[in-house]
Formats: sequence, C-alpha cells, structure tokens
Amino acid sequence: MASCTHLFNCPLFAVFTMNSALTVWKSNYCTAEFARCARYQLSEAGKPVPRNLLPNGKSLNLPQAHGERP
Repeated sequence: MASCTHLFNCPLFAVFTMNSALTVWKSNYCTAEFARCARYQLSEAGKPVPRNLLPNGKSLNLPQAHGERP
C-alpha cells in the first residue's frame, strides 16, 4: 500500500502531544487514502500549508508562532 510522501516529515505531527490522536490521523490519511488529505493537496499544488490545517480540511486553534500571520 502506498503512503503519503510527507509521512515522515509532516509538520502537523509536532502539534500532537497525544500519540493516540496522531495514530488516528496517520491511519486515516497518511497511510490510507492520503490523496484526500487537505495538507497533501495544498502541498502538491505548490501552495503554502497552514501549520494548523488538519488532514480533513478543518483548522486547529493554535497559538500563533512569532511572525506568523493569522
């Protein structure tokens, strides 16, 4: 089975402190139907991928990093 090309370096992984939550995202998007991942789609289109964008297209409410635009 093919996996997402970003499986080992997706910046979203650093956001999750609970390994169980990350495991769910990985099994549903990264190693399954990764082409439906909103992050993957933006990346493949050459567009910037927001740090807080979840694979399902929803956004996490994260504190902004220094210099980051809302």
